[in-house]
Amino acid sequence: MIKKFLIDKIGMISKYLSHIGNISLVAMMLLSTADVIGRYFFNSPVLGAYEITEYLMIIIVFSFFAFTQSEKGHINVDIAYNLLPSKVQVAFERFNHVICLIMLILVTWRGIYRVIDIMEAGEESLLLKIPDYPFAIFVVIGSIVFTLEYLKDVILLFTEGTTSTGAADTKESNA
Repeated sequence: MIKKFLIDKIGMISKYLSHIGNISLVAMMLLSTADVIGRYFFNSPVLGAYEITEYLMIIIVFSFFAFTQSEKGHINVDIAYNLLPSKVQVAFERFNHVICLIMLILVTWRGIYRVIDIMEAGEESLLLKIPDYPFAIFVVIGSIVFTLEYLKDVILLFTEGTTSTGAADTKESNA
């Protein structure tokens, strides 16, 4: 019961984060459109459009990692994988998820140190002088939620032999 509650909450956070990514994507598209119209029709581009686009891209990328993991939407090459016996497939899934979980923990941990470094150095964008640390914090938040999604999958793989969508048992070919 607690496991289901945690799985649902992690999924809810991932979905909420993806909504932030959707809003950022729309904002980036509108900004790019306004920049192009301003540049070519009025000879006046949007000041700092490139910098803002860079920051929006950080939000977009790190807001979708966890949701994509929750939907099992990341690309996998499984040409030989599908030919293996199901027990070997589960072993590979477990190994892969544990390695990915360890890597994500390291990314999150180093991201926290990077936020501290950015805040201490007072790093900001060149043109608009936007501080970099809020976006570095978003990288850490996105990494934490992505890590939690992988932790959820690792727990499910070791307790049930499958992830929440049956990834190890009913793997679809993504060729």
